[in-house]
Amino acid sequence: MLRLTTFGGIVLRQDGDPHLGAASQRRRLALIAIIAAAAGRPVSREKLLGYFWPESDAEHARHALRQSLHAIQRALETDSLFLGTDALQLNPALISSDVQDVEEAVEAGAHQRVVGLIKGPFLDGFFANDAPELERWVDAQRVRYANYFIASLEALAVEASARGDHAMAVAWWRRLTAEQPTSSRYVLGLIRSLADTGDRTGALLQASGYEALVREQLDVEPDSAVAELAARLRANVANDPARERTPGAAAAAATLATVRDRARDRQREWLERTLGERLVVEAGIPSRGAIVAYHAYDRERRLPVEIRLIDPAVSALADVDLLMARLDRIVALRDPHLSPMYEYGNSDGVIYFTVARPLGESLRDMLAREHQLPVRDAVIIAADVAAGLAPAHDAGVLHGDLRPKYVFVSDGRAVVTDVGIVDALSAATRNRTSTALRIGSPGYQSPEQLVGDLGLDERSDVYSLGCMLYEMLAGEVPFASQSPSTMVSGRLTSAVPSISSRRDTVTDALSAVVARCLARAPSDRYRSAREVGAALRQIAGER
Repeated sequence: MLRLTTFGGIVLRQDGDPHLGAASQRRRLALIAIIAAAAGRPVSREKLLGYFWPESDAEHARHALRQSLHAIQRALETDSLFLGTDALQLNPALISSDVQDVEEAVEAGAHQRVVGLIKGPFLDGFFANDAPELERWVDAQRVRYANYFIASLEALAVEASARGDHAMAVAWWRRLTAEQPTSSRYVLGLIRSLADTGDRTGALLQASGYEALVREQLDVEPDSAVAELAARLRANVANDPARERTPGAAAAAATLATVRDRARDRQREWLERTLGERLVVEAGIPSRGAIVAYHAYDRERRLPVEIRLIDPAVSALADVDLLMARLDRIVALRDPHLSPMYEYGNSDGVIYFTVARPLGESLRDMLAREHQLPVRDAVIIAADVAAGLAPAHDAGVLHGDLRPKYVFVSDGRAVVTDVGIVDALSAATRNRTSTALRIGSPGYQSPEQLVGDLGLDERSDVYSLGCMLYEMLAGEVPFASQSPSTMVSGRLTSAVPSISSRRDTVTDALSAVVARCLARAPSDRYRSAREVGAALRQIAGER
């Protein structure tokens, strides 16, 4: 019996062993997967032709499909794997698949089975850049099955909470928050379940972790319901005479804080020992993720700078030579609209770099205060950002994480910071771990970045610039939601709502620029930041 698995990768097995031969070619396996995903409903040959051979004429496409079907069956030593003529389905007597099992489990409401079957993204790692319809279908299916997975996890968590099985509820809510750590609904469920088990300190730690993560990842204020629940829990802890007898979670939190403080002290000692002759190390900067930062004063340049240290856990995964080569490109960039990197190095196994300390106010702070910017101001800021990206793109450097926190406005001019850093880290760690290093905010990432496309180009930054321009005009990013899955689903499956429908003072010309920046397919966007800048400068001159 053949078994096709499609979640977390795509493998065809026979009697438990991976099947080798012509049928194991990834595109042919994908052909089988498309038919399997129809869950017993026949798939027309015309649909398969459109997915796999969109550029071929009808005769050549039909011939290619016949060849593929023949090669698959020959490799599997059968002539009856596919049933039907004009429309095809898999022969259930010869092959089963996890995707069909998932469809049946969803239909039956077997939530635990759904969670057990979906072991990763649908067709994880499969790309077909020469078949855009197939790519779009795969992206849509990934979102669909991810939603099934999340919905089943939530159903299991709600059921466990309803029957009073608080320990099991904690386990399910934890899995949900691991999948969607910025979802207020899921973190509220986890906080309540932890409190129900008596671990109110752990519940408070979850609340504070969520609030910090939402501010960092989504650049928005966290759901006030979380803060309100945390306040009630703090009041209960303060009034609980037994709290001193259950110090486990509090002790663990205190230990963790001590460990972090000691790590900070060691970092500062290393900085002063290694760079102290040239740099006066000042205060640490609150930071999360792959980079730790400190304020410093550069004696040689006679100006304030920031020192960035790459987390050792990330450095250990990195191709250091590749990372150094990428940083070398960044340090060579000089443009009035780019905040410069001055130097970088690798000493005692610590990778560091220094950058200019940005002047003015961040665009994130401006938007937090004003919500929406005057149309002309938004256009000028976006044009300045495009002007900064253009020379970086010319040098083969992508920003990779363009968002308002990395744009600073001073004296009417916008400057982009941190250009290339995320792109460098992603490239240097790409082939060193089976788990993708996820850096950046989904609120500003392009569709191809969200699905893990390794072939990103400057059009991905163009999309991120479009998100920022949309936010400056509308007050929120496209498909804004505190649920990343909702945001991602919108990016992958729907056209962005017209900005003119959100703000009637936006001209048709500006609306068209925003829409082109935010096109789902990279080929439908501006080809470069320079093109975007030219279009925006023309609009600014017209107003």
